Amino acid sequence: MAHLTEQKIKLLVLYDLLCRYTDENHALNTDEIIALLAEKKISVSRKILLQDIALLNEYNYEVLSYKKKYHYYYVVNRHFDSAEIVFLADAVQASKLSANQKQTLTNKLMTTMGDFQATELTAAARFGTMPKRNNRYIIYTIDTLKQAIANNKQVSFKYYSLDYQKNKVYRKGGERYIVNPLVVVWNKDNYYLVCYYDKHDGTATYRIDRMAEAQEETTERTYRKELADFDIEQYRQRVFSMFGGDEQEIVLQFDSTMLDVVFDKFGEDVNIIKVDEDTYRLKVPIQVSKTFFAWVVGTQGKMRILSPQTVFEQFNAFMKKIKEEY
Repeated sequence: MAHLTEQKIKLLVLYDLLCRYTDENHALNTDEIIALLAEKKISVSRKILLQDIALLNEYNYEVLSYKKKYHYYYVVNRHFDSAEIVFLADAVQASKLSANQKQTLTNKLMTTMGDFQATELTAAARFGTMPKRNNRYIIYTIDTLKQAIANNKQVSFKYYSLDYQKNKVYRKGGERYIVNPLVVVWNKDNYYLVCYYDKHDGTATYRIDRMAEAQEETTERTYRKELADFDIEQYRQRVFSMFGGDEQEIVLQFDSTMLDVVFDKFGEDVNIIKVDEDTYRLKVPIQVSKTFFAWVVGTQGKMRILSPQTVFEQFNAFMKKIKEEY
């Protein structure tokens, strides 16, 4: 009876093992497969194993093979490819579920991939909210970038804007950008690559839906000591909608009704000083930009820039130009 039971379950276990432990870069030979089945208390001869694999292929459970010294077997086709899995995992991480729920769902998604792919792709992602872009290649660009990060390689791409007729206008005359990728981050309806150049200090940020022909380079990333422990959450708090500028320590004074907004924008570990019952103050590093100024304007006076004076003057100039234009 035990032998009959193991024969009934054998094909299911065999295919599950091939899905879990193989992909196009990792194959198992006949002896290795037999050993894995034996761990599941399923015995099979080489001859019967070949027949089982042939049966799987006959019913469209595709198992590919090649021969070196031994015959090797691997599975490629899955319900989702790696780029799609990462995209779905990003959506889970961006949700308002608890940390445990996010981890549980992400782990379930990763089980639809092979173990090797899951390990490689879990390392490079950071999250925000759902993207809504027309670039149909975006998930494969994301996959290319994340693989390059996992492989410690530089990446190159073309970068473009859209004109009023939605035609692509390539920056730098279509010349390829070559950068050291740090992390892919999903924030406020867009995916971004945070990266750095060999010959420039600091980081740069590019929208991934504006990239074309992204590819992993053979050159390894240039090591930058100050970016070895790059904190993406801290970076996200400093950059408003990923429009970068010079980072400066800004003193802000705000109404008590803005407390939740402040915690959402800058995190809960910021040092807030109480001025009076209705007024608070904090100092926070911010990449100063038009987007930051527009956010301050949007608070309708509930958030004010106190210092440095140069930033206060830039904000007033920003306001003056808006009044002049309208």
